[in-house]
Amino acid sequence: MFLKKVSTMRCFRLDGIYSAIHQYQFTVLLTLHQNIFLNNPLIQLIVHIIFIVLFGVYVSFDELYAMPSAANDNTYLTIKYPYYMGTHVMIFIGFAYLMAFLKRYGYSAISINMLLACVTIEWAVLCRGIYPPDTVPKASTRRKISGFFSKSFADTGTISLNIDQLLHSDFSAACILISMGVVLGKLSPIQYVIMTLIEIPAAAATEHLVVDTFQINDAGGSIVVHVFGAYFGIALSLAFSRKAQRAHEHDGSIYHTDMFAMLGTLFIFVNWPSLNAATAVTAEAHHRAIINTHLSLVGCTVATFLVCPIFEPHKKFNMVQIANSTIAGGVAIGTCANVVLDPILSLALGSIAGVISVLGYIYLTPYLSARLRLHDTCGLHNLHGMPGILAGLFSAVMAVAYPKERFGPSLASIYPAMMEGQTEQGQALMQLAGLGTVLGISIIIGAITGIILRCPLINQVRDEEYFADGDYFHTPDDYEFTTKISAMVRSHHFEKENADNGSTVVQRMITEVANGVA
Repeated sequence: MFLKKVSTMRCFRLDGIYSAIHQYQFTVLLTLHQNIFLNNPLIQLIVHIIFIVLFGVYVSFDELYAMPSAANDNTYLTIKYPYYMGTHVMIFIGFAYLMAFLKRYGYSAISINMLLACVTIEWAVLCRGIYPPDTVPKASTRRKISGFFSKSFADTGTISLNIDQLLHSDFSAACILISMGVVLGKLSPIQYVIMTLIEIPAAAATEHLVVDTFQINDAGGSIVVHVFGAYFGIALSLAFSRKAQRAHEHDGSIYHTDMFAMLGTLFIFVNWPSLNAATAVTAEAHHRAIINTHLSLVGCTVATFLVCPIFEPHKKFNMVQIANSTIAGGVAIGTCANVVLDPILSLALGSIAGVISVLGYIYLTPYLSARLRLHDTCGLHNLHGMPGILAGLFSAVMAVAYPKERFGPSLASIYPAMMEGQTEQGQALMQLAGLGTVLGISIIIGAITGIILRCPLINQVRDEEYFADGDYFHTPDDYEFTTKISAMVRSHHFEKENADNGSTVVQRMITEVANGVA
């Protein structure tokens, strides 16, 4: 009997040892998985080195504008650089702060925004390679593209780099950052980079198809940038969907993060006319695009402030709509910013976009989350997706609204197919075909990308660390304190009517957080 007990004790002890060994092995394997398999900065370093080598082999400065042999004439630079800088500010400051609303994801939102924009600029220059030097200054010519690359590359084997290339790389960055906003807080840094590497060539090929084959007009990129980026991100989010992502405790804002988001909104609002006017060719088209964009944004903002308190359950302004829906007008007018000849149309279109966006945030986003399990972190379906579709539909109407004679010499740069015999009705059908094509391709490629990113060999964000910086950034001492206080206030349902014992509740929460940090 004694020997049996001893044997049993030994078995229990051995089981405990084996369990500890297995736990240790699992921990080691998990650590290896997180630090070797597509997580190590070495992977990103290799990608960057490849880009450097490709730039050395294939990219050169534009002979007509950026080399010592170029003429001493800054006219081209003087015209293009202000549009480029306005767009640049939108990408690196506007988008970054607009996505900094999550209470525990501020570092990631701003810095990963910067990382992806820079990776995109490198990759887009290589993938797009558009606007050969001999066509840049001429209003009557259309860009010539061979595959992903320009005629210059086809003829000389090099990509000519100028301000136009950098400007269109920023357009590509906008597409990536829109997709990033849909899945914000749910991907690891390496997953964001992989998403970028897949999306850029797909977006460039799609743009080539609809702009240069279908010959649609899309001045501000509302179709090829905003629609593509939004629905690529939505399809990716659906394919990548997990239950833990919905109703997560970290998925929310606090007072000062909403102010950061509003700061990003103001940068985008002020600079959006530069983006929509940047690709216009003639002087009057530039002028018209700036005015139309500004009017659309103004109408959208006023409509947002009017509609928000009417439909909001608490009958008050909601900063989600104020920070996002107010700029939906920039998307809605983008495609036709160089087309609209009557100011009332841009003002009305912006107002409609504001209403659609607000109603989307209040009603559609919760519905899609509950019924389709679609989690859209920034609600960009309401800011870029639906207003982008509105822009595409509006572009078809505008194609038949004005007789082509009204555009005079600008017709060649706005509707080149009409110069070759295309009718207004035919152009309208091409606009709709372009919109449908972009929608279809973006959804398919986005879904495939989401499936790829689920691969267990790629570093994944832990369920408890969704929408948080902790796993990927060194955070300051007050990180836990400031972000968890807000969560505890919400969980304790502290209301003003409890003023008598409010100090006790607050003191208890502060003590609990302090103990947790310690």
